[in-house]
Amino acid sequence: MARFLTGVRLHDYGRGPLVDLFSKAKADGFDTVQLALPKAAAGVSSFADVTPEVVAEVNAAIAATGVTVAVMGCYVQMGIDDDVQREKNVATYLSQLPNAAAMKALCIGSETTEMYHYPAGTTHERGQYFFCKSLEKILPEAERLGVQVAMEPAWHHSVGDVISAKRVIDTMQSPNLKVIFDPANLVSWDKKDDQQRIWDQAGELIGDRIIVVHMKGMQFTPDGTKFAYTHFDDSCVDFEGAFRMLRQLPQTLPVLREDADIAIVKEELAYMKSFF
Repeated sequence: MARFLTGVRLHDYGRGPLVDLFSKAKADGFDTVQLALPKAAAGVSSFADVTPEVVAEVNAAIAATGVTVAVMGCYVQMGIDDDVQREKNVATYLSQLPNAAAMKALCIGSETTEMYHYPAGTTHERGQYFFCKSLEKILPEAERLGVQVAMEPAWHHSVGDVISAKRVIDTMQSPNLKVIFDPANLVSWDKKDDQQRIWDQAGELIGDRIIVVHMKGMQFTPDGTKFAYTHFDDSCVDFEGAFRMLRQLPQTLPVLREDADIAIVKEELAYMKSFF
């Protein structure tokens, strides 16, 4: 049976000295965080600003609070159909692997690219091809450093579902390629009434690769043309079904609240724990 830890995106608390932000997360009852340094750390506006001193600040905050880093966020576009920009993004990502290792992050997140970034007519499979080209350069270095690279499938991205994620895993053949499982990102309009099939597929095909769980509410407009992230009580996501699958897995799983409403974050945490 899975063991769950509770977490939150650190920048949902805003930007500031990292020890202050880590302390706020600790005080609200969280065990771990997702850390996107350009969004959270004072004085860091890009990954080029992540110096050894910034990494040392992260480690000091971890030591002071006991709150760990589940995900180092580095969500650059690695699947775009633009060789020059994609190579720049891959270089940025590679530059952060040593930082993820130094702060002992459980994994480093990766972007799987929304389909609107592609020329009209581009297939999901074509986007996955470019994503895998980037992973070819990243995964050997990640393996050397002992860093886990985690992709996050989403229905409107090139890696749009569980089957696509499994295809990428089988293509890359790396033990260091993992999955951030976000139930809200897997529920498209046409699948919202058949969610159990998604959870069953996830457990069967990628269950052993799930390293972190994201948790946020999501709802569609009545005609299904638009979606928005919501509070949990307005969400169409079947969290009970998703966690019924997750509870059967053997690994320890951080469950990270995304888009936290800090004013009611303790109530949100209690809701999250109700599925553990």
